[in-house]
Amino acid sequence: MKTSKLWVGFIILALTLQACNLKLVDAGSDPSAPGYELTVTANAALIETALSSGAQLPEAQGLSATEDPALPPTEEVVIPAAVLPPAVGDVTVTVSVATNCRQGPGAAFKSIYGMPVGQVAKVVAKNSYSGYWIIEIPGQNGQTCWLWGQYATITGDTASLKDVVTPTSAATQKPTATKTPSASATATSTTAAGAPAVAGCTDPAASNYNSAATVNDSSCIYTAQATILGCTDPAATNYNAKANSDDGSCAYQSPPVLVILKSSVICTDQLDGTFQFQIVIHWTDTTSVLNDGRRYSRNAKWFDQNGNQLTGNGGTTSLDQSYREFTEIRPAGATYSFTVTSGDGTSQASASLTCP
Repeated sequence: MKTSKLWVGFIILALTLQACNLKLVDAGSDPSAPGYELTVTANAALIETALSSGAQLPEAQGLSATEDPALPPTEEVVIPAAVLPPAVGDVTVTVSVATNCRQGPGAAFKSIYGMPVGQVAKVVAKNSYSGYWIIEIPGQNGQTCWLWGQYATITGDTASLKDVVTPTSAATQKPTATKTPSASATATSTTAAGAPAVAGCTDPAASNYNSAATVNDSSCIYTAQATILGCTDPAATNYNAKANSDDGSCAYQSPPVLVILKSSVICTDQLDGTFQFQIVIHWTDTTSVLNDGRRYSRNAKWFDQNGNQLTGNGGTTSLDQSYREFTEIRPAGATYSFTVTSGDGTSQASASLTCP
């Protein structure tokens, strides 16, 4: 009975002293220990009495909802896609374990492709901060996803790859954990997060090419080249440098045409069976030039009245003159025959002059 009174007094005193800072009796962790049941009963009574008196219990301290980083991550389900023909590129990747490829780095991003073992995919960019590789999904016309480097083997020089940040701007949001690419990668980038990735058409041959795009989003549009008709021969006078289809309209400069403009002879009887021939012949000027620098070639001959050729060439002129004028004594009835040919040989003109 005395012991009971002492316990009651002890409890009342403890409640009085700890009304604002409740401290429970240590019950221990062994339920079979002596007095364990009584201790638990006393603690329950303490709590009930404290609550009824308006005392505030201290905030419970426990584990946060954050997963213990020391524990291994929960294994996720990967549905590997069918293995397609290997992709071709400067940098490619394979995996030793089927791996989810996501819309961004980390399990918080949706998986859009299950990378199967044995598949070779093209790597188009990297994220050195998180250890992810941006790849083109095989058979998806350039669509990309983010592949964790834990099980990845990289082939090629990764130094040339664009270093991008996460779609949620990893430059301002520090990730809770950082993973690095597998040691099997041929190169490791040390560059921190760079400019944000820009999706768009990266093919310069496309009509909607975006020079600022860093990741191809399969939006490229190709249009047939417009047909431009015209003359495609640079030697023609109407050559069209913009034409890509010849329409047969090419025109060429006509060769110069020689024409005898004037031919005359003044005959003076010498009263000895001969005549003085005063000959004048003019022809059109041309710009054609022979290989030796002459613009013309000439052929002049004398014939008697029976058609027999006489000696002499019928006078001389400068090689580039477009005329011939001279005086010569010849037998009565002689004929002067003159022919001039253009330097390129495409045109010719003749004249014959006779004195009775």
